[in-house]
Amino acid sequence: MFPASAGMNRCNYGNLLSGTFGQDPLKALDRVAPGELLIACGYPEVVAKSTRSRNIWFASYIEGRLLKDFETMHHAKGDYHTKLSALIRNLAGMTGNLIKYAHIANDLSQDDKTVKRYIEILELMFIIRRLHPYVRNSAKRAVVGMPKLHFVDTGLACHLLGLKKADALHTTQFFCGLVENFVFCELMKHATWAEEDVNFFHFRDTARHELDLVIERSDGRVVGVEVKASMTVKPEDFNGLSVFADYAREKFLHGVLLYSGDKVLPFRINGRVFHALPLSSLM
Repeated sequence: MFPASAGMNRCNYGNLLSGTFGQDPLKALDRVAPGELLIACGYPEVVAKSTRSRNIWFASYIEGRLLKDFETMHHAKGDYHTKLSALIRNLAGMTGNLIKYAHIANDLSQDDKTVKRYIEILELMFIIRRLHPYVRNSAKRAVVGMPKLHFVDTGLACHLLGLKKADALHTTQFFCGLVENFVFCELMKHATWAEEDVNFFHFRDTARHELDLVIERSDGRVVGVEVKASMTVKPEDFNGLSVFADYAREKFLHGVLLYSGDKVLPFRINGRVFHALPLSSLM
């Protein structure tokens, strides 16, 4: 892990919003380092615990805070425990993906209205976060209107998925979605420290061009953020940013791609300059 002071985190977040990036190399992340960050993530109670103690804490958290508190908030009756347990594990495997209620209900042999209601309660409990699409009023038809799913803590998502070994996490099908989720978590934390209020969205158009995160500033201007788990980047990795810039038009401020390398790299794509930034700049 690569701890940084709160002041440094705020500075990097401010630079991301303003588009002013230094050129000094930062720390590259190998395949193991992101895995350690994803599994530990942000609950203060588990950061310093051993793997065994962490698993015990998460199991207790799920049984107590999640399942029992859910009953209080939802006034659940009947066999909600089995349905909810199956749902949260299914959702953990969907981090960084669009939420299709009917598909989830079909996979779990549950009612889609019940699935949607349960997901709404889980969001109220700060277990998950639905990231809604960025839509310009004049171009609603061009955008896919489904929300994207993120967990509020990737450590909990990893536990639900049975992912316990950091050195093997990058070989799983969930790795890229969890890295994207981690970036969202970090930016959310940084936003709580910032003086400026921002809103978070995602973007996907009907031609399947997508952008992982859209940060809308208080003046309505937007910053595009793409996340790649790899240590290298290439021009085509900026396609989503480029399409989104065209869509947002005068609202578009700038765009960045976060990756596991160690250098700040400018890329000129279709007349615009985007920047690849090390993931370690958020830590």
